[in-house]
Amino acid sequence: MIFGFIFSLIVSVLFAVYAVPRKFSKQNVILYTMWMGIAYFFGTIVLITVIWGFGFEDPENMLSPWHLLTVLRGFIWVLGMAAYNLAIDKIGLTRFNQWKNIQGPVGSLLILLIIADMTSGIKVVFLFIGMTVMFCSALFFQIKTDAELGIQNVKDGLKVPQGITAGKNKILGILLALFSGVCFGFSAFFNSIVSRPSITGDRFTFAQLFYHSMSLIIFSVIVYLIIGNKPSEPSTVKQRFNDIIRINKKTWLPFISGAMFLCATLLTIYSYRMIPNAVAWSITQLNVFWTIIIGIFIFKEVNFKQYWLRLSIGVLMAAGACVILYFAI
Repeated sequence: MIFGFIFSLIVSVLFAVYAVPRKFSKQNVILYTMWMGIAYFFGTIVLITVIWGFGFEDPENMLSPWHLLTVLRGFIWVLGMAAYNLAIDKIGLTRFNQWKNIQGPVGSLLILLIIADMTSGIKVVFLFIGMTVMFCSALFFQIKTDAELGIQNVKDGLKVPQGITAGKNKILGILLALFSGVCFGFSAFFNSIVSRPSITGDRFTFAQLFYHSMSLIIFSVIVYLIIGNKPSEPSTVKQRFNDIIRINKKTWLPFISGAMFLCATLLTIYSYRMIPNAVAWSITQLNVFWTIIIGIFIFKEVNFKQYWLRLSIGVLMAAGACVILYFAI
């Protein structure tokens, strides 16, 4: 049980850190998602070769119809990831994550109510309290940047995130973050279903990674071929195809994100084996804490000296929610 809790904590860190490369990338969000999927896919192939080839685990049924659900999960995840990257571009890491964290309640409630996670010995009251505290903690990080306050001079080393403006961009960024959270919540729900031998009649770990990563690549390519780079810069299908196969220095950042996402997904599945899925998924929402730390102290999106009390309360609530969720197991 303790390892399931630890794995979920590690996933929470990875879910925060794998967003960081996007801050340094100007690549189209769909192409960025595609290259993430490619790194994820090749990493999965290496894992399958080692794990199954050397007999560490038995090979899984790659032809099960349950994999169609994983493919659907891949499509939803591509939509969520596109919104995810656009939201980071518009409102920054610090504000983005709190709205995206609606994925926690969405995923946990779907897992709890629809696939009856409450029958696995979970303490439902602790789960709901933990989920609520975790979500409320994110609201304490709702702080306006200097750019939105109309302050022109940057003080105390505060850096205004590139592309962040007030008005329509802010509202659009929030809506995109909320949409990505709903997509990731449903993705967690599908992941939970396919990870349960009691439902599928089989155990799928690496098969899930294979079909999920492959579907990310396929759907990203389809979406990019349809919509291209920018509506203001129309291009031919041939130009879009050339964009897809072009490898340059922009490719490495999504590759790094994809590798970290592979680790996070693998540990998520293993945590589902060890503790109730709704609890595991809720614990991963502690990523809001790590994201805030990165956004404030590395990218300096918010002035900590000015908002230290509010931010400290949010951090303490996030840590308290994690403790409550541990008692829900």
